[in-house]
Amino acid sequence: MNKNPAMACLKADFHIHTAEDQKDLVRYSALELIDMAREKGFSCLAITNHDICTWTEYLRDYAKERGICLLPGMEATIEGRHVLLINFDFRNLPSISTFEDLYRIRRQDALIIAPHPFYPSLVALRKKFIKHIGLFDAAEWSHFFCKRINFNIKMEKTSKRAGLPIIGTSDAHQRKQFDTTYTLVDAETPEPGAVVQAVRRGRVEVVTRPLPLLRLLEINVKMALRNKIIKRLGSKK
Repeated sequence: MNKNPAMACLKADFHIHTAEDQKDLVRYSALELIDMAREKGFSCLAITNHDICTWTEYLRDYAKERGICLLPGMEATIEGRHVLLINFDFRNLPSISTFEDLYRIRRQDALIIAPHPFYPSLVALRKKFIKHIGLFDAAEWSHFFCKRINFNIKMEKTSKRAGLPIIGTSDAHQRKQFDTTYTLVDAETPEPGAVVQAVRRGRVEVVTRPLPLLRLLEINVKMALRNKIIKRLGSKK
């Protein structure tokens, strides 16, 4: 895994959550994310809220004015597991709930990505990643690791055996997570089609660094507390 960027490419993150996500408590909006990304030199983003597409033409134009290509995205729940869908026309997408549905919607100009496939979470793909590895266009190296704890290693070995590209993401729910891990994409132009094709061809490089253990614990505790708040709010509806 290359830790030092060498290519003059698009700085990209394909897995980020914002306040528009109804299943997580996030304290920055899509507009605020775009502004953060501009400050940190990003050229390409995908907002991937749970089971909802936050992308709009207004957000696309807002990002473009700031030098950022904003791709439509979603973290979809498929048979109880999470899958990243990037650059689909979500307004006209048929209902998808199974992996067989995903095979039917595969497109050359869109990406199906396996997020945090071997993490100890009920929504991680795990064995389904191996079973359906031919479905995916890339697998995710998640920012959430430290020197002693790294669930990305099995994903890396599995993906390399299958010849599957690996992309780095922040999976940000908190500001401090953003820009800790990202992808350099060697795309011909900063346009959605060119970005998608570069990823599919493996013209990517992961830039990452292990988090300090205390930072890892802090992020995890904050996530757990926010999830409790979301559940309480949901139970009152």
